[in-house]
Amino acid sequence: MKEKVIFIDDEEDSRIIYEDVLQDIYGEEYDVVAIEPEQTISDMVSKLSAITNLVSIVIDEKLQVGLATNYQGSQLVEAIRVLDSKLPLYILTSEISLITPPLGSVEYIIDKNEVERPSYKEQYSILMRRHINSFNDIKTKRAERFDKLLKKSIEKGLTAQEKIEYENLDIVRIKPVLSEECSGDAEELDRQQSLIDEIEQKLKKLIDG
Repeated sequence: MKEKVIFIDDEEDSRIIYEDVLQDIYGEEYDVVAIEPEQTISDMVSKLSAITNLVSIVIDEKLQVGLATNYQGSQLVEAIRVLDSKLPLYILTSEISLITPPLGSVEYIIDKNEVERPSYKEQYSILMRRHINSFNDIKTKRAERFDKLLKKSIEKGLTAQEKIEYENLDIVRIKPVLSEECSGDAEELDRQQSLIDEIEQKLKKLIDG
């Protein structure tokens, strides 16, 4: 099964056009899928959490043109970062000078006015595929670290700091499983809901601040 790159745009014509453009950039090794945004940011994050083999997300900045969403692309980026600080994220816009996402929240801002130019596509193909390779390395290291902490917790226990690290790694590990299952352990489902609540709180601060 191919790894997935998700492109989010509220306008159908743009989804068709840029899905093809991004597929050219990422190459046949990846499956680029264009989807429309959910109305609320929490629903959008839940939808993304249910996608398996997700290795990158490209988000159009203006998500309020064709659909009545209550957030911009850069705000969605911040919400996603609560769940995964390492997943490669990109903003796609035709007004690149007007976008100022928080430092480090996205890998790059992609210019719609340049993205179909061959040299631009070639440059970004190298960079974006490199980001995926780095992300996959991080996922491998996360899994190795989780296994190490799990073994230690069984044999001799964890320090307070290690317990926090273990719980954070466990959230990342179980997130796709929780999204796919309709039922599950109540405690873990409550933990997932608390993550969504945290996202909404951070979004409110971004909007109010």
